[in-house]
Amino acid sequence: MSFKSFLLVVLLGFLFVGCMPKQDDVKNVFQSDSANIIKRDYKKNQKLLISFKKKLDLRNPRGFDKSLEKKIYDLIKSSEKTLHLKYHNKVLDNYKDYLQLAFSKDTIKYRNDYLILGLYYSFYDAYDIEGGHKIVALAYEKEKLHKLHKNLQILKWKLKVDKDLNNHYLFLTWQNNWQIELEKRLNNDEEITYEDIKNLSYIKAGKESLFSRSNFTFEVLLTQMIYNVENTLFALGEEPKKLAIDAMFFLFL
Repeated sequence: MSFKSFLLVVLLGFLFVGCMPKQDDVKNVFQSDSANIIKRDYKKNQKLLISFKKKLDLRNPRGFDKSLEKKIYDLIKSSEKTLHLKYHNKVLDNYKDYLQLAFSKDTIKYRNDYLILGLYYSFYDAYDIEGGHKIVALAYEKEKLHKLHKNLQILKWKLKVDKDLNNHYLFLTWQNNWQIELEKRLNNDEEITYEDIKNLSYIKAGKESLFSRSNFTFEVLLTQMIYNVENTLFALGEEPKKLAIDAMFFLFL
């Protein structure tokens, strides 16, 4: 039986069960299970990245360009690579350029946007979105996915600990507001008493307490992204590697 005849039989099968397939359904008939798993992993990370951007911009409202907000959301949802930011009149194309700027200790305007685009283009590159639909899992480059897995672990660590030249956190994520206020005063070499801590604005107003839980939302989202990439690697017969703490200080790969 020729391929065209086989395709006709499959389509007729769909017809007799009462519905015609969508284009994606037809593709999936000829796609390996592993390739389908990988495709789903990418789509899950698309949704996680959108949630991540919403929360990051809400927590760091001065860190994103409102005129680009819709463009970035549309870019992620449509899996395109049509938005390239500039830095010092240089057009940025590589995901590493975006990530390095996002975590630069220098003063960076709209730092959130560099981080989100760096993350998005990391997924875009590792899952070879530009290469189009994959029939079999072997079409994916394993080394790129291993690199993505390592970079996500590095990013997860740096997001929690990295500070600028003035010893301020690059991104507010897990910190309570009273902790940020206290740290600013400590950076100014103020002597802090327990009374001073009780009079910190968010504690005094009753909005937070010394026992308020840290915000683990960002860590959870990044952990889910890492898990999805690990799932992709398992589908390719690869063993994901956990980085040691000292490796987290490396530059992005």
